[in-house]
Amino acid sequence: MIFFWFFYYLILTFICYSLSKVIQNNFIKYLSIPIVFGLFGSLWYLEPGKDEIAPTISILFLELSIIESNGIERLLRPIISLVIFLELISLISYFIHKRFSKS
Repeated sequence: MIFFWFFYYLILTFICYSLSKVIQNNFIKYLSIPIVFGLFGSLWYLEPGKDEIAPTISILFLELSIIESNGIERLLRPIISLVIFLELISLISYFIHKRFSKS
């Protein structure tokens, strides 16, 4: 299982790196990379009360396709939390880099 998570985050990092090379505007780059990483990088439990975890976006697609729902809110919280946390770090990094690169 550790190999799956290693390759999953390796591929996700490669996708984010490729996206950073495609986007030319620095502000858009610092804004969009955390969103992509937060959407696909957040983890949550497959079912409430179980120990197995999976990427939250895949569980969200599964929840939208089945009749008996365990609650979409439980999946949106980790996604939103991780995206906001990564956005804060990214924007702080952007403004620090912008301020010190002009000096």
